[in-house]
Amino acid sequence: MAAAVLEVADDPQWKDVEVRVVPGLTAAQAVAARVGAPLGHDFCVLSLSDRLKPWSVIEARLVAAATADLVIAIYNPASKSRTEQLVRARAALLEHRSPETVVVIGRDVGGPTESVRVTTLAGLDPATVDMRCLLLIGSTQTRAVTGADGTTRVYTPRHYPQ
Repeated sequence: MAAAVLEVADDPQWKDVEVRVVPGLTAAQAVAARVGAPLGHDFCVLSLSDRLKPWSVIEARLVAAATADLVIAIYNPASKSRTEQLVRARAALLEHRSPETVVVIGRDVGGPTESVRVTTLAGLDPATVDMRCLLLIGSTQTRAVTGADGTTRVYTPRHYPQ
């Protein structure tokens, strides 16, 4: 939210107000840490909110990230009034990614109702996602491995096939 504060602080009426930006852990990093290391290689972060930019820009960025084979962290995937964006995003991603692409859904990570699920792009049900969720869409190299204890670990290898 630092950008929003700095945008407001840029107004001359607030020129004397000190703004201090403090580094923190992003939701993408928090969700990734819960399942392993899905952000272990190149990735990008996108918002599906079309409140401040047109859907055409969001869709073009999704397609660019998918064709570049980046892991994609998706913020603002859905809200009560924005339910079609994730449906459309999933459809666009499926044009460029396998239905078996690993997807991590983190909801309220670090909060009292935290949940983390690992599924696939084909298994992603937009109706189960809300504004408190962050999605990690794997690259073609992202792997989900179930250990002997039943825990699923997700990682994206640091190397990329030649």
